[in-house]
Amino acid sequence: MKTIITSVKRIICNVLLFLTSLQVTYSLVNHHLYGKPYPHLFIIIVCLLVATFASIKKEQYSKK
Repeated sequence: MKTIITSVKRIICNVLLFLTSLQVTYSLVNHHLYGKPYPHLFIIIVCLLVATFASIKKEQYSKK
């Protein structure tokens, strides 16, 4: 049961990382190529990215 929960958490973290990286890319392209900055959106995306990385690192350290 624990391995199923762990694998689901890992999948969710990977999906969050992928979606967040897509959104960061979208925000950067809008800002630099089209001149439409959305700083509030970019800050939220970066916070989500940091939270996802922290979750992954926390899980890695708890395994040791």
